[in-house]
Amino acid sequence: MNKLFTLLLLLTIFYVSKTSAQTQKDTIYTQFTKTPVVIDGSDADACWANATWHAIDKVWLPHITDVMKEGDFAGKFKVAWDTDYLYLLVEIKDDSLSDDHKSPTDNYWNDDCVEIFIDEDRSKGNHERSNNAFAYHVSMYYDVIDGGTGITVNLRNNLSVVMDTIAEDTYLWEFAIKMFNSSFNMNKPEASRVKLSPNKLMGFSLAYCDNDETKERENFIGSMIMSEANRNDNYITADYFGTMLLVDTNKEWVSVKETKKQGFSVYPNPVSNRVNLSSSGNGILEICTLNGKLIRTEKITENNKSIEVGNLANGMYLFKLSDQNEVQSKLIIKK
Repeated sequence: MNKLFTLLLLLTIFYVSKTSAQTQKDTIYTQFTKTPVVIDGSDADACWANATWHAIDKVWLPHITDVMKEGDFAGKFKVAWDTDYLYLLVEIKDDSLSDDHKSPTDNYWNDDCVEIFIDEDRSKGNHERSNNAFAYHVSMYYDVIDGGTGITVNLRNNLSVVMDTIAEDTYLWEFAIKMFNSSFNMNKPEASRVKLSPNKLMGFSLAYCDNDETKERENFIGSMIMSEANRNDNYITADYFGTMLLVDTNKEWVSVKETKKQGFSVYPNPVSNRVNLSSSGNGILEICTLNGKLIRTEKITENNKSIEVGNLANGMYLFKLSDQNEVQSKLIIKK
């Protein structure tokens, strides 16, 4: 009897030690991409070919010891970064997509959605009543809901996302996520925008809210093991987020940074109505179709210029900036 009791006690201690704290021991090393990712819901960008898949396979709710029903859900993700964005590619297999609430802020956690947890400086701590960290609930309609300062808000401008169906019950989500520090104010977001660089340490976890046409979320599946006591606390505190380190193994970040001093950037991308062009000098901008047809010409005489593109048909275009020395091109998606 004493031996049995001792064995049970040891097993209990082992289980608690494994689940009483955040147990993602492996840091996610996220590689720099010298070419900005085109957000189109595909894995065609070069950075995705060599990026590592990470699993979304830990059941947080209803109970951490539950096993998903065969064929109900499977998920995995890749990450990359450049100076302006954290990029995320998420593959989801879900046998039933559900979004039954008309208002984006109503019961958003009870609809199918990808949930992205980000702590820009890995400071940890409470964020339910502040912007110390973010818990983005991204719906199939591209709403981005977070409790923020206690008021439920739609932060659609904080990221770009496109989801596409790639096979039966299989969906590919592609994200470009802006980084903000704890002073974030949704009325002046760019004031707290953070540029990314190598060796930056961040808090990061990923999860999926799975609803199979019922009134409530049936499963909540995450990228890391959570303790029983804290399995649904990531929307409140960043203490249990995983760890992500931005790396530049191929030493490309410095060379790209130097090139950008002489180059130009176009954002946002994809774009709906107006696109911002930032350049280091004067030049001629040509907007062309992919087969080379010239649509419009703009004379660039200032470093920053806003260009109206709302009248362009949806699709892909080349923005070609020419000066006396060279011609540079950017691929832009009009949606």
